Amino acid sequence: MKNIQIFQGDALEVLKTMPDESVDMIMTSPPYWGLRDYGVKGQFGLEKTLNEFIANMLSITAELKRVLKKEGTMFW
Repeated sequence: MKNIQIFQGDALEVLKTMPDESVDMIMTSPPYWGLRDYGVKGQFGLEKTLNEFIANMLSITAELKRVLKKEGTMFW
């Protein structure tokens, strides 16, 4: 039986703690820019500009790619 873990927290901070190519599957539903306020300081999706939002998403996707195994799957 495989070890299943669910991580919760700031996506970028949690990802930075994980080893390279250590994840079999990633399932995520990132926020749309400017759509919802969840009342969390510094939340993704409430950046002041679209360029800031895209830069944040690119930072996260770079980390997702780093931790995902070569044979892994990501559902975006």
